[in-house]
Amino acid sequence: MKEIKMSLEILRNSLYQNSQSKAVATDCRLAAVLHALWPWFLLDDAAMEAVLELLCVYTANCTTACSSLCCGLPTGPRGPPGGSLMHCVMKLASGVAPDNSSVQQLAFSLLANLAINKDCKGVLHKSNFLQPFLSLPVPKPGSKTGPGSGGLLGLWLRLLLSVSFGEDGQLSVLRLTGALDLLADLAATQPQRHHHYSNGSRPITTTDNALLILHNVCFSSANKPKVLANDKAMRVLVSCLDSKEAEVRSIGASALWALLHNYQKAKTTLKCPSVRLRVHEAYKVAKNEKNPDIMNTYLLKCLENLTQLLNA
Repeated sequence: MKEIKMSLEILRNSLYQNSQSKAVATDCRLAAVLHALWPWFLLDDAAMEAVLELLCVYTANCTTACSSLCCGLPTGPRGPPGGSLMHCVMKLASGVAPDNSSVQQLAFSLLANLAINKDCKGVLHKSNFLQPFLSLPVPKPGSKTGPGSGGLLGLWLRLLLSVSFGEDGQLSVLRLTGALDLLADLAATQPQRHHHYSNGSRPITTTDNALLILHNVCFSSANKPKVLANDKAMRVLVSCLDSKEAEVRSIGASALWALLHNYQKAKTTLKCPSVRLRVHEAYKVAKNEKNPDIMNTYLLKCLENLTQLLNA
């Protein structure tokens, strides 16, 4: 097993950001080989970590690699597990003790890579894998969450964020009964923002990911009535305009712009004086920014379009 682990690590390094090597690995049916060896990996945590790291590198920004993990193998009395390699990873992610172990983190990271692929997204939806998200323990609205906090909840939110890139995934998220309320509650928590990296950026929190998912689901035409009818979600999105952070204001303004686009009912709902005043104040602050960057430019674009739509 030691030699296999070393081989997995060498292969991982050779595939890193190398599309040609990934194409060769796909032609050699790498996923099928790893699927056949899966029962052995389950017996050794170090080997499992190595194979998950390899698969994370292999599937990163590579749709063909992601699709290859959806393909099943014939089963036999001593053969690999049924279904596909992706099914094995899903079972692993849901079966590991909820202690945020390395294996669990890697399994969810791999699923987050796969979730951007349409085929893999379909596997997640058909298997009802996302349903347990609704029963996770969550912080109370208004409570503070520190950088990197969230444990299992943080892993689930990163997965759902990947799922929400694309309309089919946005629909899947809101098909989960109660997901919109839960996301709104999570987005309403107050992260501690005092810690920043040396480059000025800060860690991504559970609040950030919940807000981004809420933002993404607003782009689906079928989801717009659900979001507009949810008072909690609308309060969160509108309150973003008052944030001190340009990133948060941009997320809120972009989501509101998405809701207004080609949807007359949203215009009727959002034309109230309080919303228009917040849009006006946010626009004034963004326009007076002394050192505008790309984020501020995007924020201005969102607010300009919001203003035009609300005044139409």
